[in-house]
Order: sequence, then C-alpha cells, then structure tokens
Amino acid sequence: TWGINAEYMGYDVDYNVGGDSIYSVILNNKSHGVQISPVGNDLYEVKNKGDFFQVQVIDELKKMRQSRVRTAAAGRQVITAQMPGVILKVNVKAGQEVTAGTPLCVLVAMKMENEIRSPIDGVVKEVFITGGDKVAVGDKMMVVEKC
Repeated sequence: TWGINAEYMGYDVDYNVGGDSIYSVILNNKSHGVQISPVGNDLYEVKNKGDFFQVQVIDELKKMRQSRVRTAAAGRQVITAQMPGVILKVNVKAGQEVTAGTPLCVLVAMKMENEIRSPIDGVVKEVFITGGDKVAVGDKMMVVEKC
C-alpha cells in the first residue's frame, strides 16, 4: 500500500497486475480497472473508463534533490541528514575549500550509498560527524560557508 498526495489530498493506494498494462488500482477501498503506460522520465498515462490522466511519479529522495537544485544556495549552509543512516566516510575536514558538487561524505541508508555534496563554493567551517556515526533526519553533519 502506498500513501499518495495529489492536489493537497492524501490517498491510500494499492494495486494488482491484471495484464501487460492493465492494473486493478484500489483507491480508498474501491477497485478501479485502469491501463497504465509509461510515457517517459517518471511520467505515465493512466486511462480509466474513458478518462485520461498524466501522472508523474517522484520518490521522496528525488523530490528532495529537485527542491535543493531549484533554490540557489547562498551564505552559510548547514548540511543536515535528509534520511537516517550511517556515515560510511567523511571526505573533507574543517578549513578545507570546496566547490559546489564536491563530495562531502557518504551516507549509507537502506543499503544504498548516498554521496552528500556541497551545495556551494566555500569553506568547510565545521564537521560534526565521523565515519561510523549514526545519523537521524535533521542531524547536523557539516557547515559550509560561502567565501
């Protein structure tokens, strides 16, 4: 079962595969026979009883990355953990100059290695983590300050 947000409404959704592109989608305990076809990058066409919808599916990690890319980072940037996990390694130390995109550390979450990169050109002012540390969502990992 998935929790889905669409136009500020929350829905509980489950599905069963009925054929190549035919699915039985269970939305709020009601079954709907739909045809789902991939269109492109995270985009799908959904047909239901003559109605046609385009749906974009974005997982939480990609959503966070997109929101970080859209906003220009400036000034002092506090790098926080966006997911719980374990720090595999720290690639920088306090006082080190970095450019935007420089790998700062590697965070292992759900058996996946996630490289955390600097959002700006600047200097690493503080490092709060070391390899092997466990972090929770929102924990401060580093501070990078624009030169």
